[in-house]
Amino acid sequence: MKKTFVVSAIILCASVIPALSYAGIEGDAYRTSYICNDLKGNRRWTATVEIRHKEGDIYNITEKMSGFYTGFDGKISWVATTDFERAKDEVRPFNMDQRICDDSGKPIAISKQEFDYKNNTVTCTYEDLVKNTVSEKRFKFSGNIINRMLQGLCGQKFIEAGQTSKNIQVISPEPALYNIQLKMVGEEDVEIGGRMRKAYKLCFDPMLGVLNFVKIFLPKSFVWHSSEPVFEWLKYRGLESSVSSPRVEIISLEKGVTTSIPAPQGPAS
Repeated sequence: MKKTFVVSAIILCASVIPALSYAGIEGDAYRTSYICNDLKGNRRWTATVEIRHKEGDIYNITEKMSGFYTGFDGKISWVATTDFERAKDEVRPFNMDQRICDDSGKPIAISKQEFDYKNNTVTCTYEDLVKNTVSEKRFKFSGNIINRMLQGLCGQKFIEAGQTSKNIQVISPEPALYNIQLKMVGEEDVEIGGRMRKAYKLCFDPMLGVLNFVKIFLPKSFVWHSSEPVFEWLKYRGLESSVSSPRVEIISLEKGVTTSIPAPQGPAS
């Protein structure tokens, strides 16, 4: 059963757990997998991601997860999907559908997001199948918006464009809408799959306004992307979700990743 999340603006970049790198070409699908451990090396969950090209610049990303995750009692699994557009300098989600099950495979919750770019709104619904309740929240966004599923691709686009800082908005699983500054920290070597990789280090930094001073009391969260094109996602380190959640490290299991998203047949719009 889902517990009550600790909801606060200060958890922003931690609540955006990446849906990471996309590679390992099999037919028309691009696949990868990754693991999440706490900082003592204890396994929390594993996940796989698959991207399929639908038409034009439109793609679908599917994430399958199994293990222990903050906010839930016992082991869970989920299947989450998002349709999105691969534009020139950004990725734009159209929807999100997440089906969550308990350890026996019994459905316990359904979470959905619908993005309306004509009215700049996102509608989030959460159906608790155990309590038989449905909640809905609607948010107004004003700029480039992503959800949890697209964090890895957002970072990739950021590096491709040669940017060092960019303001975006994130709709988190709570749900809540946050303003984020995506920042380039620098370049360093990281160990992935038993070998060293040169990587760009990025930070998804919450813009808290008058509460900005609060950030000095929080552990920072970072992501690493390969420093060689196509800048695939490699690693995440930070809070798993809320301020009360454990710090974790999520690492790609891929070795020798060659690409992170299928290229569109023509110039991206």
